[in-house]
Amino acid sequence: MRSSRVLACLFPVLVLTATGCADGSGRVDVTAPTPAPGAATEACRALHDALPSRVMDAGPREVSPKSPLTAAWGDPAIVLRCGVGLPASMRVIDPTKVNSEPADSVEVNGVTWAFSKYAGGVRFTTVYRRANVEVSVPEKFAEPAAPLADVADAVSRAVPVTLDLSER
Repeated sequence: MRSSRVLACLFPVLVLTATGCADGSGRVDVTAPTPAPGAATEACRALHDALPSRVMDAGPREVSPKSPLTAAWGDPAIVLRCGVGLPASMRVIDPTKVNSEPADSVEVNGVTWAFSKYAGGVRFTTVYRRANVEVSVPEKFAEPAAPLADVADAVSRAVPVTLDLSER
């Protein structure tokens, strides 16, 4: 095994060790978004069914109120909401133009995420998808984008790519 592959495999373990991730306990209050009816809602429901059982090796948390548009893992909770509005950094971007990615973005496993800090962590929101998926990562995590690796494959499978922002 090449050393870069070994490091890639060990990185999540190192982060988990450094952050002390554990299974969550108790309910997490999460406000479910109100997505546009149709394709976005269908994509969010498909995503809910495709989500991993663990993120950053943390188990799922019960979300209140229960919704197919939300999920959470660990303590403090990594929170996912599907069907949110466009992130502020995308509201002035034209996706049909070359080099129109948000200034603060990262690509993880083929999924582009705009990000911004909030009090207590970093919030990532997918761009150019049929439904916007938001993942809020508490500042406790040494590498805030690391949980996206566990979620990105489900997003790729369940939430189709689109360049037409009016489809959402």
